Amino acid sequence: MPEIGKLTNNEVPSGFTHYAIITAAEVVTKGAGNQFTIGRVPPGGIVDACAVFEKVASTGTSTDVTLDVGITGADPDEFIDALDIDALTKAAYNTGDALISAGANYYINNTASAVPVLVEFNGTLTTAGLATGEWIIAFTIRDPGNLA
Repeated sequence: MPEIGKLTNNEVPSGFTHYAIITAAEVVTKGAGNQFTIGRVPPGGIVDACAVFEKVASTGTSTDVTLDVGITGADPDEFIDALDIDALTKAAYNTGDALISAGANYYINNTASAVPVLVEFNGTLTTAGLATGEWIIAFTIRDPGNLA
């Protein structure tokens, strides 16, 4: 299970409110097309930033490992879309459908229930294919409902 956290007030100046740290071993164990839940967007909550940071470089024989982050179970790509993590040099930011400039540049949960933030890896996810690697997925959830 990935390490998942919510940042405290003194850590928020980093620009993010939530994070998950996922290792290659966790990805291989979970398997291609399966998903991790790394957070929840509350009703009325807004996501306007998501980044993936390579903490430990990936090694292995795979050249096709991709990462999606979003809220749609069938294809969670609203925040990060098809990021090629075995080719990632250090970081990627807001590449998903809801956060790119052609979109609204934010996602609003206009439902009465919290919506899970999902991570999905795809590609050749074997121990040889993805031997090492560790990634931090950081995102910002703004919750105006806290002010109510």
